[in-house]
Amino acid sequence: MGSTCLNPEQFSEFKLVKKAQLSHNVAKFTFELPTPTSVLGLLIGQHINCRGKDGQGDEVIKPYTPTTLDSDVGHFDLVIKMYPQGRMSHHFREMRVGDSLAVKGPKGRFKYQLGEVRAFGMLAGGSGITPMFQVARAILENPSDKTKVHLIYANVTYEDILLKEELDGLATNYPDRFKIYYVLNQPPEIWDGGVGFVSKEMIQAHLPPPAQDIKILRCGPPPMNKAMAAHLEALEYAPESLFQF
Repeated sequence: MGSTCLNPEQFSEFKLVKKAQLSHNVAKFTFELPTPTSVLGLLIGQHINCRGKDGQGDEVIKPYTPTTLDSDVGHFDLVIKMYPQGRMSHHFREMRVGDSLAVKGPKGRFKYQLGEVRAFGMLAGGSGITPMFQVARAILENPSDKTKVHLIYANVTYEDILLKEELDGLATNYPDRFKIYYVLNQPPEIWDGGVGFVSKEMIQAHLPPPAQDIKILRCGPPPMNKAMAAHLEALEYAPESLFQF
């Protein structure tokens, strides 16, 4: 394991070495760590705070979850969806290769212990997929971890699905341990996933049922988080088995 580069008390600068446009409003930003063997030093399910300037030149600080793990040495990646009115989106849109990003961390309440649950159910919406992807990848790529992961991932359109190739890769490589169900509000004509908003019935069909040894994680826009909390309560999941990023 290389040296960790984060300081929870103060911002550190990391240089942007690559920016790849993934769709009209999504890009992957790759930042260099100080040495080729350096790691960011994030625990599973933790995030970083990024500092930038909005269109008015005012400072903005926003949390993001890298899609890389500490097994990816020398760099870290952020997959960012840039919203027209987003204050931090403005900063990322303006960033050019060679610019630096101020980062502080690790942050987050999520703690993961190997073998703590038999299965995770995950409910993600939009860019809320990034912590889920990070947790799923860390679990699945660890040969001594037998935890199963069941993910429902909701978006408006097919084009909005982030990390689709990577998620489908996990489903292909770990068919016994990782299941994903996509839900679209406006699906294309030919579509075999869910349609509309995530319903109680979808949760029952695709996530592990309530039990002592499961946990349900959720991360999405506030209206979705609220709706999911109501569904999970109605399905009688214990409050201590629920976690919201």
